[in-house]
Amino acid sequence: MKWLEARFKEDLSSEENLAVSNGQVVIRSRSWTAAELIDLIGVQDENGKNLLLDEMFDDWLAEYKERQIELADDILRRFELEDRFRRLSEAHRAHNVIPFVGAGLSMPSGYPSWTRFLQKQRKQTAISEVDFEALLEQGEYEQAAQQIANAQGVAFNEAVDNTFGCTRDLHGPIEMLPYVFPDSVVTTNFDNTLDRIYQNAGRPFTEKLTGADSHQIRRQMLAECRILLMLHGKATSGRGRILTQMEYDQHYIDGVTLASTIHAICDSRNLLFLGCSLTVDRTLAAIKARVAEVGHDNLPRHYAFLEEPETEQIRIRRQAELAECHIYPIWFPAETHNESIEALLVKLQEASQ
Repeated sequence: MKWLEARFKEDLSSEENLAVSNGQVVIRSRSWTAAELIDLIGVQDENGKNLLLDEMFDDWLAEYKERQIELADDILRRFELEDRFRRLSEAHRAHNVIPFVGAGLSMPSGYPSWTRFLQKQRKQTAISEVDFEALLEQGEYEQAAQQIANAQGVAFNEAVDNTFGCTRDLHGPIEMLPYVFPDSVVTTNFDNTLDRIYQNAGRPFTEKLTGADSHQIRRQMLAECRILLMLHGKATSGRGRILTQMEYDQHYIDGVTLASTIHAICDSRNLLFLGCSLTVDRTLAAIKARVAEVGHDNLPRHYAFLEEPETEQIRIRRQAELAECHIYPIWFPAETHNESIEALLVKLQEASQ
């Protein structure tokens, strides 16, 4: 039957026998993804690396970076923030920038916002929806959380653990952080996303501290350790966790640990806020107090990637409020959170080479 092999091979290229469907190459009754085909046909070097895959990845990566940088440039031009971004890049190139990660960066991985979490828990209580929503609209998240904690008792800790202590699939621009910021990270999130992402990237943290342990932060920073500082604690432990009004009062008013920690970070590094709303917040108040005490000229500038407000009037007011905290926003268009932050991080990494 060898005489039919040539005809068979020729026939395989016909429309009846060869097609692309749902991202797979289909040849008669068999199908493969593009990655599987590359694995099959690629030549491997002595270390087992697929040379064809590497070549195609390098080509794709160059195009990807070009697209992202073009998008970032469009964002910066739109808000006339090229000079501000240039100064941020200079600080990053000097290894002086620490990312401050908020809930917005964990949400693409399936973790809820604080508002969504509190609203869900309210349904498990007899708390008035109207009164509760009024608290949230006023930014009184601590009081809202305290009401739920009082109503649920020990079940509140279980809800926090169930929601933020579980391991979810990783998605979104947060996956870029180990490559843009290979050293320390500060977060007010409770989930384990950052720890897992840095582990997966082969850049695990040498120290993981919570707010309760954060008196060590200045010494660890001087030792140039790779630190994950979970400022408000972890979902899996009530020790040192900061979510309710009582917990905030304990750590931000009655004690000085967190205030001194925030001051130590602000005094020594440029912070870049990612996924943070930066509205009514105790951490923001602590930064503002430090700026008032020491003065703008004696502290590093801090930056934030923030979604543009609804109106120009609100944007101008927000800029003035943030300037009191020595924080300078880099706005991006509304409803483009993930793609804009990804593009800006790519540009920051490339501009800092």
